[in-house]
Amino acid sequence: MKTLVYQSFRTERVPSWVSACMATVKAWAAAQGFDYRFYDDGFLARAPDWFRQRCGEQLCPVTDLARLVVAKELRAEGWQRTIWMDADMLVFDPAALQITAQSGFALCHELWLYTDATGARRASHRVNNSIAVFCADSLHLDFFIDACVRIGRQREVIGKLDVGTDFLSALRQILPFPLLGNVGMLSPTHITEIAAGKPARVADYMRALPGPLACANLCGSLQGQRIQGVAADEAAFEQAVARLLASRGGVINGLRP
Repeated sequence: MKTLVYQSFRTERVPSWVSACMATVKAWAAAQGFDYRFYDDGFLARAPDWFRQRCGEQLCPVTDLARLVVAKELRAEGWQRTIWMDADMLVFDPAALQITAQSGFALCHELWLYTDATGARRASHRVNNSIAVFCADSLHLDFFIDACVRIGRQREVIGKLDVGTDFLSALRQILPFPLLGNVGMLSPTHITEIAAGKPARVADYMRALPGPLACANLCGSLQGQRIQGVAADEAAFEQAVARLLASRGGVINGLRP
């Protein structure tokens, strides 16, 4: 099946850990026999000007829409399957990451652990598009593009998750669709713990997953931000990436029962 893997990121001041992540995706694509294409910041212009203006400084919703528009462009070029992967997606066990969809589309299962206002630990199972697979016969690509535009027009300010995780998670409650189950979502807390070699909360996260992980989104948009009392700086991301690659994910998968 003629398949293209594509990514986008800026070409200046690229953190070394992001370059390492993209290198793993490119290597994985080559090993699978897939083609690979990189887009620079011009990728963002696939979203209309008015949409980008309503996103303000939030790039996530801009890329949420742009990746869909580009998938449609690629389908017109003749690609039978397109696979978008976020630039901060790290593939640490490439043999375990298998994209088998031959028709339709597939997104990712997301598990997010958090502490609520009462101090209780909670688990949120949602949908994200850090990997988004669309096959040429998919009837939903135009629908997703239209939905992003419609949601955007209803908001004066488009929030970070409005056309991504929030929309997709709500949609799946009424429209079941396939999810990749071995794609992780590592929060700043997890990044700092992996970097320090003291993965207490990471162990909780891994035990709550249905199976081991082949790759993980490292939530690069949260670098430097304090999330649940923890902020991960660039050094922490670099160290976490190094540990995950050196162990082929063993530092986190080994925490499963």
